[in-house]
Amino acid sequence: MGSFAAAEALAQLHGPGDDSASVEMKSLLTPPAGAAAEALTGRPSPTWSVRESYLVDTPSLDLIRAGVEVRLRRRARGRFDLCVSTRRSGTTRPTAIPRGARVEYDVVPGGVWQDIEVRREIDRAAAAAVIAGSAESRQLLSPAQKAWACGGGRDAVDDDLLKELLVHGPLVVRRVKVAAAEGLSRADLEHFRFPSGRELLELSTRCCPPEVVTTAAAFERLISERDVTCAGEYVQKTSVWADEVGYHAGR
Repeated sequence: MGSFAAAEALAQLHGPGDDSASVEMKSLLTPPAGAAAEALTGRPSPTWSVRESYLVDTPSLDLIRAGVEVRLRRRARGRFDLCVSTRRSGTTRPTAIPRGARVEYDVVPGGVWQDIEVRREIDRAAAAAVIAGSAESRQLLSPAQKAWACGGGRDAVDDDLLKELLVHGPLVVRRVKVAAAEGLSRADLEHFRFPSGRELLELSTRCCPPEVVTTAAAFERLISERDVTCAGEYVQKTSVWADEVGYHAGR
């Protein structure tokens, strides 16, 4: 499998003045999901929790092309939240970060990504109306989220584009907690099924920035000791979303 021990990049994650909320390490596994879940949990037919996620973007995916992702998520007990996040390769931070934003580094085999997210809870009825198409998607965004959606990406986005936002999806997400492993506080296996039927199987764990090097070693050890196989190349869920939407739009 690809190594997470990119020493120079990992060292920067817990340098002086770093105030990131967490580091998430991720690796894609090869299906089937059921066999991987049994190997990682040590239980036959473990129970998965299920939620749904929707991509909120224009028909031409102008936000994703600008480096911004807006996700509407249906969580446990019928709760919803809306996340506006920007994603950049590397560890260089932007000069301005919204108040209350959550900063996280995604460490994948061969790379490091920075994710800055502005999240808010959404009323269930308002979320349902947007999903059904009876309300405008942009009404769900708070002023801070609108500002981050327009100015937080690689390129600025015209505020008028937010009038074109619509809901794509859903992406069905199943999750199971992995059995305890030495050096890891928690690990999760997630099975993503896109509207086309395409699937991704992802194993992940989180840690604080100062623990990144020891956690990387423990995460690699977990993968090597369980009966699972890593996929050849890491693929971001956002890129799969873009492929899905482009395909159905005939582009």
